[in-house]
Amino acid sequence: MEQLTWMAQTSPPGEMPIVVAEYVLNELGVFVKRERRVPKSAPLNRLTGFRVGYKAIPGTEYRAAPVDRNAILWQKVTSVAESAAGGFCVRGNRKDEIELRFDAGIRDEVLCFIRTMRDLRPPVTAADYVAAAWICWRDDDDWGDPFAPLSDMIAEELNTERFLEPEVLEETVLPDAPSRTTDAHTQQPAIPAFCVRCGAKLYSDSRFCESCGAQIKVH
Repeated sequence: MEQLTWMAQTSPPGEMPIVVAEYVLNELGVFVKRERRVPKSAPLNRLTGFRVGYKAIPGTEYRAAPVDRNAILWQKVTSVAESAAGGFCVRGNRKDEIELRFDAGIRDEVLCFIRTMRDLRPPVTAADYVAAAWICWRDDDDWGDPFAPLSDMIAEELNTERFLEPEVLEETVLPDAPSRTTDAHTQQPAIPAFCVRCGAKLYSDSRFCESCGAQIKVH
């Protein structure tokens, strides 16, 4: 599948500085890079005369500073749920979380991509060296060019070799997938195997159908 890439503001309207996220969904996984932005016309820092940490971006009306980046490979995704902001919250590895924000016009396309890749790359609970390398990428303070497109950063990382600490590898070990049936001891609700509206496959962590968006009723 061709990758999806887009940008979206993730900070509340009117808040300054603005936080903008760049997203990439590809055959590997879900990727995000965030940066703070201020207008070039914003007041200078009173003490130094500069907007500390911000770089003027040629061809734009703003200055930017990198915030963070993250990646979750498809085989390490543990859940996808609707977020309070109307996007999707993708969780994976032991503690990673990426909130996807987007315009309503691409919601169906994003949903379709997620559903397709989760079918093609089911969860792998064992430790994963490739996923661990992307955790190192997440935590690496040296971004090279922090203002390069996210797709370029991903391509560069694919040609990078990393030394992996055991504790980083441990972050990629997933808990066993919960059963679809109700456990009489834990009283875990059972998730239907298929959506009653469109017939699409559901997952044990589903709270809505990733095909038609219908809310899932647990039993």
